Amino acid sequence: MTFNDTDYAYQIINSRLTDHQTTELELVLEGEKVELLRDRNMTWIQKDGDSSIDPGLIEALGRSASLRLRV
Repeated sequence: MTFNDTDYAYQIINSRLTDHQTTELELVLEGEKVELLRDRNMTWIQKDGDSSIDPGLIEALGRSASLRLRV
């Protein structure tokens, strides 16, 4: 995935457990485990309030994974 002219590689960990009502995703981004939550506004945020990753990148990851999994 490309975000702000930078390429990122990610892997979806819990793809077997997803459906249209999924509100949590686990990913490995560049070797680091990242947990995402979909909030009330249907935007993706990083779980536990951890802000070590750009919120825009988190939203882009969530959208990308959602499209691949039809979440």
